[in-house]
Amino acid sequence: MNIASSLIAILLYLLATAAQARRLRAGSGQQLSRASLTLGLAAMAAHGVAAITAIATPAGADLGLSQLFSLLSGLICVITVGASLRRPLHNLLLALFPLAALAITLELLLPGSEGGERYSAGMYSHIILSILAYSLLTIAAVQAIVLASQDRMLRQHQLRGLPSFMPPLQTMESMLFELIAASLLLLTAAIATGVLFVDDLLAQHLLHKTAFSVLAWILLGVLLAGRLALGWRGRTAIRWTLWAFAFLLLGYLGTKIALSLIPTKP
Repeated sequence: MNIASSLIAILLYLLATAAQARRLRAGSGQQLSRASLTLGLAAMAAHGVAAITAIATPAGADLGLSQLFSLLSGLICVITVGASLRRPLHNLLLALFPLAALAITLELLLPGSEGGERYSAGMYSHIILSILAYSLLTIAAVQAIVLASQDRMLRQHQLRGLPSFMPPLQTMESMLFELIAASLLLLTAAIATGVLFVDDLLAQHLLHKTAFSVLAWILLGVLLAGRLALGWRGRTAIRWTLWAFAFLLLGYLGTKIALSLIPTKP
C-alpha cells in the first residue's frame, strides 16, 4: 500500500468537500465548484494509486474487505464526477468524497493479508463488472435517498435547504432511472461472466452472493418494466431501488464479513 498516496487522497477529498460546501453556502449549489473539481480529480488520482497498490500484491490480488471498500468508494466518486458533467449529480459528492476519505482511512487501519490470489482473465472481467455494478447501484441508492428527502420536504412545504439547491423532482427521478438501467446492464454482464468463468458458482462461499445478486437483478428488472408499462415512479421507485441495493450489499459485504470471521480449516 502506498501510504503517502492514501494520506494525500484523504486530505484532497476533504478539501474538495469543503470547496463544494462553500459554493453551496454562497448560493451557487447548482454548479460544481472548479476548485472542488480540481481537488477531487487529484484526490481520485491519488486514491487510484493507493487502491491499486493495496490490491495488486506480488502474491496476487488481495481482495480483502477494506481494499474493496476503498476501491468501490473511489470508483463511485469517479462515476459521479463523470456523470455530473452531463447531469446535476455533483452535490452527491458532498457525501461521497468524505465516504471515500473514510474508506481510505479504514484501509490504512485494516491492512490486507500478506497473501493474494491469482485469477484468470475471465474471472478478472467478472470481478471488474461486479465492482462497477455495485458502484453504480450505490450511486442510485444515494440518489434514491436524496430524492426521498427532497420529496418529503416539498410535501411539508419546506422550500429551504435541500429542495433549494437540488434539481427538480422530475429531473432527479429521471436521473435515478438512468442509474438503475445502467446498474441492471452491468449486473447482467457480471452475472453472465460469473456463469461463464466461475468454476463452481454455487460453491458454499458463493451461494449467498449469487442468490442475493440474482434477487437484486430481478428487483431492478421488475422496477424498470413497471416504469415502462405502468409508469412506476416516486416512492415505489425509491423503495425498490433501496431493496435491490440492500440485497446486493448483503450478498457482497455479508459474504465477505462471514468469510473473514470463519476460521480457515487446516
